[in-house]
Amino acid sequence: MKGAPTSTQFDDIYFSADDGLAETRHVFLQGNELIAKWQGNTKENKAINTPFVIAETGFGTGLNFLCAWQEFDQSAGVDQKLHFISFEQFPLHPYEIKSALEPWRSTLGVYTDELITHYPIRTGGFHRIIFNERIALTLIFGDVNAYIPQLNAAVDCWFLDGFTPAKNPTMWSQILYENMARLSKKGASFATFTAAGDVRRGLAGVGFNVQKTKGYGRKRDMSQGIFEGAQYAVATPQSAKPKIAIIGGGLAGTSCAYVLKQYGLNPVLYEASDTLASGASGNEIGLFNPRFTALKSAESEYYAASFAALLRVLKTAQKQGADIDYNPCGTMHLINAPEKQKRFSKMMDNWDWHFDHMRSLSKEDASTITGIDLDNDTIYLPDAGSVSPKKLCAYYAQNIDVRLNATIENIDDLDADIIIIACASASKTLMKEIDIPIHTVRGQVTWIEATAQTQKIKTNICYGGYFSAPVNGRHALGSSFQKWLGHTDILEQDNKDNIQRVRDNVSACQNMDLPIQNARAGLRVSSHDRFPMAGRVPNTDNLYIATAFGSHGLVGSIGAAHLIADQILGQPLSLPNHAVEALSLERFARRSAKKEAKKQ
Repeated sequence: MKGAPTSTQFDDIYFSADDGLAETRHVFLQGNELIAKWQGNTKENKAINTPFVIAETGFGTGLNFLCAWQEFDQSAGVDQKLHFISFEQFPLHPYEIKSALEPWRSTLGVYTDELITHYPIRTGGFHRIIFNERIALTLIFGDVNAYIPQLNAAVDCWFLDGFTPAKNPTMWSQILYENMARLSKKGASFATFTAAGDVRRGLAGVGFNVQKTKGYGRKRDMSQGIFEGAQYAVATPQSAKPKIAIIGGGLAGTSCAYVLKQYGLNPVLYEASDTLASGASGNEIGLFNPRFTALKSAESEYYAASFAALLRVLKTAQKQGADIDYNPCGTMHLINAPEKQKRFSKMMDNWDWHFDHMRSLSKEDASTITGIDLDNDTIYLPDAGSVSPKKLCAYYAQNIDVRLNATIENIDDLDADIIIIACASASKTLMKEIDIPIHTVRGQVTWIEATAQTQKIKTNICYGGYFSAPVNGRHALGSSFQKWLGHTDILEQDNKDNIQRVRDNVSACQNMDLPIQNARAGLRVSSHDRFPMAGRVPNTDNLYIATAFGSHGLVGSIGAAHLIADQILGQPLSLPNHAVEALSLERFARRSAKKEAKKQ
């Protein structure tokens, strides 16, 4: 092979110019003796729900992952699973990956196509991709030294790739080596193309037995070895096919069912009403956006990962021809207040999103894209859009055992090994012995008929409220925010207020006819700190919760579902540690303890 792709950041090639695939097999597969490990079907890898975990520095073109996937398919037993984790600071575009891998089209073409189909948007942070019941990938876009301390996984094998230490010295750091030791199972192996003395000494210093061996091609030496340090605290997996009960048929519950089904599990979904999405998840048009914060934080990492995960779901559903009213129209977020200018400016600097997925626009450029004159500069998210939450719940629940009209008054009555409470405000009633600080917030959405003028609007517009692009001949305007009301009766004043907010923020709409068709009110659930609760309930072995998503249920629910599935299966977590801690119910107890400590 000639002309191997080169990184412009590091002036180094992604793989050998002689034969990148042969290099991968020699350095990483043979260097870690993977085929022998998979065919040996050792006791550790025989556990149905415990995947064999490979962690990699430097995803690049994905060649190492695809080669490992192909070999796993050919060598591993049908009851084994592979979980591949990889860090990449400068993710390539899908067309760059496809072009780079073209020489191995005949060998890896099927796997390459799957990767390209499911490749995440280039936004910083964690991206979980489930290819099938046996193969999962966690791609982490960002600096490995920033993100590896946030990783929770039990690693069997390391691919130390990245670029040569001479050209990328910051990657080969003490932070990397110490976290490799923290994450490695006893006996975990590593292999790398480099035999640099600093690398070998760094790995030996944290507990790896390091050996210099024959390199590939023109490279004389490489390094490989075994971790001989302390055993990582591996999570105990559930039984092979645990009985899982999910209480709640809205976005929180159905998304959990959807993700668990992807891993080959068969949850039972219990819904108290006679239809799914009977509560706040029942709107016919819902906008999806991450929740904006000035700085990168636990909150932003969670919403960014969830936003990207939802996009992959929607694109998959679209390819399947599912009826979910998915409209990938993009969203303009108006910078209509000084505090937004400050927050959005910092967000653009800190969030590490590629220009393809988030950019600031002048009001003139934003108006051209939107199709209507806007009064403010904007932050533009071209991947955002709208979908029917009600129809998405039905999509999530396909092929799931759904029990309607099933009111659960006591979770002890359920025949289940694992219970997931995802029933909005009713969660408080079921959690009898645990106080969960949640409350309802009434929100009313107004639907207006699309007219000749409003049909020209090509994107959603957000300004504190929102005005959706037309879907099926109408727009959604929303939403009221009333913590003090506990009913879902339609209020005409709310319709008037929703329309007035449009006119106040988009002057081009001031004289437009905005004919009301209908309205719907729901009770969203929020926590006292306005952040969801998701994950294992403290001091329990089989109880999980997913609630308090507020107005971000479309996005937040799928991220929570992935986390809960990870915890149930005892596999690498799909979110950084600080996001997992921020979502946990334990956060309230920690804060109370800190307050008490300050008083003393």
